[in-house]
Amino acid sequence: QYDRSHRTLTSAATSAQVPARPVSARLVAWRRWLALPLAAGLFVLAPPAAVAEPAAVRIISNSDLNFGSFAVPTSGFREISATGAVTSSGIFALSDTGTAPARFTVQYDRGNNGRQRLNLVINVTFSAPPGFAQGGLTARLSRYQTNLPGYGLVQPGQVIRIELPNCVQRVCSTTFTVGGRLDVERSFGGGPVTIPIPVDATLVS
Repeated sequence: QYDRSHRTLTSAATSAQVPARPVSARLVAWRRWLALPLAAGLFVLAPPAAVAEPAAVRIISNSDLNFGSFAVPTSGFREISATGAVTSSGIFALSDTGTAPARFTVQYDRGNNGRQRLNLVINVTFSAPPGFAQGGLTARLSRYQTNLPGYGLVQPGQVIRIELPNCVQRVCSTTFTVGGRLDVERSFGGGPVTIPIPVDATLVS
């Protein structure tokens, strides 16, 4: 969602010792001269020009795809559907809670560029996730699943077309869920498995 650059502005002040009387005399003379055009109505202070805020498309991660806690003697998998249904094989669940599909929000912010009615088309693409290897654990995430109509099972690189019709407010958005399958192999040890889900959103029209 996204603004990834952060800039910090640091201001520095410089002080100097100056004689009091000459500065005071010049300041009074400047104020008297400035009062003449103000009194005559010849000086107009223009308002600052409005700064245009550009439109932006963002995809926001609301919650992670969570496979919960489980033990793997040698190899196995756990699959979480877009609705939250759980399928497992070759593992022993350590808890019946903590599993959930991921939630993403696709958002279009038109900035301050008018309020005309828009019929938006946004393409969303999930890339292939990286593999995981740590100690005696290896894991692989696959089988993207969504609750979007027509996109129950999604391949990496496949374009998902999302439509936001009749957008009249500044920000229009829609939220959807994503499931997947985690295959795990273990030779020794254990620990948490974290795999990022690469996703991009592009405004088409």
